[in-house]
Amino acid sequence: MNILYITTSLLKNESASIRNISLINGLIENNCKVKVVTLDYVKNLEDTFLRDSLDSNVEVEKIKIPNFNKLFSLVQKVKENKKIGNSFFFKIKNLIKEFIFFPDVYFESIKNSKGINIMNEKFDYIISSSDSKTSHFIAREIIKNNNLIVPWIQIWGDPWSDDIGIKNCNFLTKYRIKKNEKKLLKEADKIFYISELTANKIKDKFSVLSGKIYTLSRSYLKEINSENENSKIIFSYTGSIKNRNLFPLIESIDEYNKQQNNQKPIEFNLYGVDLEIKNLESKRFINIYPRLSFKEILEVYKKSDVLIYIDNLHNSTQIPGKIYDYFGTNKVILALYENEKTKNFLEKYNRVELIFNKGKFSLNNIIKKVNTNYILKDFSPKIVAKNFLKNIQKNK
Repeated sequence: MNILYITTSLLKNESASIRNISLINGLIENNCKVKVVTLDYVKNLEDTFLRDSLDSNVEVEKIKIPNFNKLFSLVQKVKENKKIGNSFFFKIKNLIKEFIFFPDVYFESIKNSKGINIMNEKFDYIISSSDSKTSHFIAREIIKNNNLIVPWIQIWGDPWSDDIGIKNCNFLTKYRIKKNEKKLLKEADKIFYISELTANKIKDKFSVLSGKIYTLSRSYLKEINSENENSKIIFSYTGSIKNRNLFPLIESIDEYNKQQNNQKPIEFNLYGVDLEIKNLESKRFINIYPRLSFKEILEVYKKSDVLIYIDNLHNSTQIPGKIYDYFGTNKVILALYENEKTKNFLEKYNRVELIFNKGKFSLNNIIKKVNTNYILKDFSPKIVAKNFLKNIQKNK
């Protein structure tokens, strides 16, 4: 099977890149031939570990984005200028993004995709994968410019008009998003959402399209199988804590550490770039670190005993990609949920310790399960890709 895979996120250090590489590698393991069309970022935006993780049999063609690269370099210089406050910079950046760039900052790549000439190549499927949403616009242009009559499969990491990230956008931007989202979904032959909860929500919203909407579980990229003999029990959380309630967990760790019969205290490590958590460093068992590369995150997983998932306070249907990375480890997974939908989704895997995220709770049973867990092989790249291929070929 010959597949054209289009995405703006392949080698950047972000969750969508990890998801795309793991799926592409899984497709290769299932005897598919894959050509990827992505963006030609400046080199310091590409992650060498992710590049090395991509199967060597994958052909990659890049779309030029000179304006974005110039803007990125300028932004980096501005951020390094201590005279300009971060809050001012981010306000200006967001204004520019909202009013000038649509669908997002990679918009020039849609027009520049005319340079992709594949008329003499045969593909069984075209797959476009967001985020960013520009991926789907690029796919539309490539299909049109090359007169392709091939099933178009869309993968959506996040919904668009229902994404909590657009709630503060102006009316015109929201209107454009709703209009373009519906148009893109209509043009797809099949649509996949990473979250089952999101897929069900979109089916209800666009009932006429529900027959072609599926769920594509994210796979982990690497397996981590290690046991630690630390003097402390290491709890780790990676990523943003925006709109997430950390305090029940912090209070519970504090309570556990005060118990005299616990010889091993808990150390809570947070990895991410969130200014709002700086005041938490007053707790001696909390350590705050900057954002890490994915290679460094894997090392964090190796040295951890318990990996933390914290639900979004905004009742979002999205399940962060880190939970699937956790499935690739033998570590205890502690999930603090805010709603029953998240709980029902996670408990069916019988691999996650679920606790309602309200008030202090006992950590004794969590600690007892350290070094007793296993990798969920159903989320390996090969198996996830195999199930994906079954669904895209269904009713063909």
